[in-house]
Amino acid sequence: MNIKHLFESIFKPKSVKADIKRSHILQLLVGLVAIIFVNVVGYYFFARLDLTQEKRYSLSKPTKQFLGSLKDVVFIRCYLGGEMSSNYKVLRNETREMINQFRSYNSNIEYEFFDPNDFNTKEEQTDFYKRMLDRGFRPLMDRTTKSNTEVKQYIFPYVEITYHGRSEIFSLISSRNGFDEQSIISNSTSNLEYNLFTALRNMTNPIRKKVAFLMGHGEWQIPYIWDYAQSLGEFYRVDTVVIDEKINALTDRRYDTTASSAPKKMTNKFDCLIVAKPTKMFSYKDMYIMDQFVMHGGKILWLLDPLTASMDSLQAHAETYAITNFTGVEDPLFRYGVRLQPDLIMDKQCCKVPIKTGEYSNGQPQFTYFPWAFFPEISPNSESIITDKINPVKMEFASTIDTIENKVKKTPILFTSDYTRIMNTPVVVSLQMLKQKQDDRLFNKSHLPVAVLLEGNFESAFANRLAPEMENNEEIAFKNNSDSTAMIVVSDGDVVRNDFVKGEMLPLGFDKYTKQMYGNKEFLINCVNYLCGDKDIIPLRSREFIMRRLEFAKMEREKTFWQIINVGIPILIIIVFGIGMSIWRRRRYVHRHG
Repeated sequence: MNIKHLFESIFKPKSVKADIKRSHILQLLVGLVAIIFVNVVGYYFFARLDLTQEKRYSLSKPTKQFLGSLKDVVFIRCYLGGEMSSNYKVLRNETREMINQFRSYNSNIEYEFFDPNDFNTKEEQTDFYKRMLDRGFRPLMDRTTKSNTEVKQYIFPYVEITYHGRSEIFSLISSRNGFDEQSIISNSTSNLEYNLFTALRNMTNPIRKKVAFLMGHGEWQIPYIWDYAQSLGEFYRVDTVVIDEKINALTDRRYDTTASSAPKKMTNKFDCLIVAKPTKMFSYKDMYIMDQFVMHGGKILWLLDPLTASMDSLQAHAETYAITNFTGVEDPLFRYGVRLQPDLIMDKQCCKVPIKTGEYSNGQPQFTYFPWAFFPEISPNSESIITDKINPVKMEFASTIDTIENKVKKTPILFTSDYTRIMNTPVVVSLQMLKQKQDDRLFNKSHLPVAVLLEGNFESAFANRLAPEMENNEEIAFKNNSDSTAMIVVSDGDVVRNDFVKGEMLPLGFDKYTKQMYGNKEFLINCVNYLCGDKDIIPLRSREFIMRRLEFAKMEREKTFWQIINVGIPILIIIVFGIGMSIWRRRRYVHRHG
């Protein structure tokens, strides 16, 4: 039998029954080949189709790049196992989904979910609780209802990450947008990628950049900037520094004693310096040391008040004067490219403050909320990565910023609204202005900058100002022009302050009167991220996931309808498909047989 006869015997049917059998075998072979092909391709190439509105199941480019760089095993233990309320179940399920997404890009990531309430003995549970508490991680009380009985138990919304023999614990809870449980869980779910990415990055890269708060010139003390400093501590080494006219306060100077007295190498001790509302005069030497910090590539976040005014003064007196707050930084900033104007902003888009307007019958004071135009609500600029997708920023007694023409690039990142009024110094601020109707015709300014980003090569503020013997001194090593660097100037020193209520610290940006959460913390963290060269992680913090919760009343009302849809539609599809196949087969084969 030759090859031609062989192929004819296989593929040329001798009857209709043989034709059907051959067709089924071919379909089976084609299906098996297709399945094997798809699995082989899927093993080497990963792809995901995300149809959600907020791209919930799509990782950002920085996260993918970071995951691709992990070469060793990372073990994640999540303490959200076991039974819990529905809110925390959402967080647990989203955490598992996020870790699985990480694993899809790097198989070196391994994980498990652990139930902290499931121990063999009471002693093991006590030891676990003690270990968590000793490391500063406190449990949260979770309440669930079973058989009309409220059940209370502790849960630990944390992950423990182990890498190269080191273990650290990180929180999954983010409280940036409120205090109630639902908003906290929603916000924590939105920030899962950012929180896990930051935790993994800190574990695999233990060398963190250094950020310092400047002290010694009447700046905010630690309790008033604690929330901001603590938030920066998630991914930076945070410290304080007092210059005190010491030339090596901000810069390390390594000398080669065998050659000369000139520094062999000069490096900045900090990647970013934060100047938070100075109220005292800078000495000439301190400003020189800060200027040389900038000349060697140092970054500075300036949070300044050109005028002095506060609500504390108004609470003690019916009115107060906003006077110039001259600290000496105005001249260097002018040389760098900005001028802080001695004025106050009044804005129609503003916060509300409570004013006592009477008393109730029981003697309790009655408060009414009035818009306070000196507390502008600054809407974020979506064109800047620093301010894109953050809540409005709350400012208090802010001023305008003017830019000076030089070679430095200037980018305004925060503006006032379309209805702004400028009050030039000296400004009389009175609480009576709250009850007075403001003339809309006076609010004729718009989009005035209150925060500006400066980037490029700066000229020293001390250029052509030093004596020749000082300028040419090798030990001082004066530098006239900077390396490529950046700074951000914000015309409000109160933007960084966290409030207190009865001794309890409130999150930065939380208004204790209106209970509204502003974007101050996100804005200021974004500023430091940008200055420190970590701009790629800024979009991670701004991602928003929509929590689509069930409406229980509607669910009970439409339960039967959706049960019929979910059960009946699939059955109906199968029946229609079966009838269609039967008709198609009958027409095809009856026609051929005839």
